[in-house]
Amino acid sequence: MAQGRYLNIFINPKAEFSREDVEKKINLSIDWFRYNENTYIVYTTSTIDKWMLRLKPLVEPNGRLFICEMVTTNRNGWMQKDFWNWLRKKRGN
Repeated sequence: MAQGRYLNIFINPKAEFSREDVEKKINLSIDWFRYNENTYIVYTTSTIDKWMLRLKPLVEPNGRLFICEMVTTNRNGWMQKDFWNWLRKKRGN
């Protein structure tokens, strides 16, 4: 089984797509947390390239999309408690 990883995804979809449309795609992850209007952390076994393929139709040509892998072992910040609880949650892989 593929190793799980955290990805930070910023997505500003084209006007014809709603947050619900975006989150239908985000739901393909194992788990996720939206911490800003257009920004998600997903826990997934899929690659960044696979996420690009999933989300690119929602943004081309006038939207915005940025995806990067996160290393969460060295972290610090000032976020709401439910975010920290989500990040500390034990996951299967």
